[in-house]
Order: sequence, then C-alpha cells, then structure tokens
Amino acid sequence: PNSSIVYRLQTVEGYDPLYLARYGEFVAAWESGNPEAQAAFGRILTPHNFESKIADLLNVKYILSLKDERSPKVELVFQEGQTRVYENKKVLPRAFFVYDYQVAKSSQEALRLLMDEKTDLAKTAILEEDPKIKLFSPQEEGKVIIKEYREQKVVLETQSSLPGLLILSDNFYPGWQAFIDGKQVKIYRVDYTLRGIIVPEGRHKVEFYLAL
Repeated sequence: PNSSIVYRLQTVEGYDPLYLARYGEFVAAWESGNPEAQAAFGRILTPHNFESKIADLLNVKYILSLKDERSPKVELVFQEGQTRVYENKKVLPRAFFVYDYQVAKSSQEALRLLMDEKTDLAKTAILEEDPKIKLFSPQEEGKVIIKEYREQKVVLETQSSLPGLLILSDNFYPGWQAFIDGKQVKIYRVDYTLRGIIVPEGRHKVEFYLAL
C-alpha cells in the first residue's frame, strides 16, 4: 500500500503509517458515515467510502478497484487485468476559497456539521475557532494556483474580489506557518483536520512553511 510514495503519489491510506489522532478520528467518521464513530487505531488505514463527500474534500481524484463500480460519481479511465482506475468527477481542488463558515462549539460538533448532508463543503468551512470576520459571496469565485508544492513548503497565488477563507486540504499541524505577501497570518483548523487562512481581496502570494 505504501509503494506510491516512491512515485510521489499522495494517498489517503497507509500501512504502518504515523498518522495524527485527528486524522484517525476523521477517517473513522468518513468510513462509517457516522460522526460518533470511534477510531480504531491500528497498523492499516484504508478508507473505501469514495461515495462520501469527504473523499471529494480530501482530493481523492482516482480510485483503484478490482471490480466494476456503478456509481455515477466516477468514470472508468484505465484498466489492466482486474485492476480498474476510476476518476472522481466531484473532487474538490487541493486549495480553494469558501466565503461562508460555521463555528462548532466542540470537536464532536465539528464532525457532525462536517458530515451533515446540508453542509456544502465546496462553499462552507467548519471551524472550531471564530475568526471574527464577516464574509460575503463574490459574483465570481476566487482563484488559487499552486506554484510550488513540496513536503515542507507550499506556495500559492490567489485572486479574489472579496476576502475569503482559503482552504488547503492538507492536515493541520502546529509546526506549519503561513504568510501572505511575506506577512505571517494565523492558520485555522478547518473541516476538523485541514488548514485554512483568511486572505484579503486582490492578488496575493501565499506561502506555507513547516518550521523545523
């Protein structure tokens, strides 16, 4: 299961992975569809529930399967022998803007809001800390271009006509720092386990660094 690392292909599972407790809880809720599910921490972490909107949020663009999948959400793009590769047509970008958020009172409530069918994760973020800023939906959605992506550094170019919450679908971790045009800004825990920052209107250079 870890062979993709050699080819720098990122996946949501792992064998003997060193993963964050939050991510384990997140995967348990995702797999079961139940925000109250308890994470069973073990050596193997292998989510299968690609039908869930959580798979879209985590940028699961391709699904490997040993059987035919009938879901309208995916399209067969390659097959060799019994192995089939499907493309997820509803996958969200790795980095994107949202202009609405809800603030959960606890981590458990954050999971419940995240899993709620009424929550559109492409438009609304779930936070556990109030950024105390009023956001408005622009006439045209903001744009994000990934200029550089490495293990300890991510560089983005953004453009938005209004302030927005930029979500980077990488795990939240205290060692990361964020900068907008060279000025450090706060990273919020978004959607239970991801990173988010408030970006003002206009064009900006956004950088994430892992402080060693």
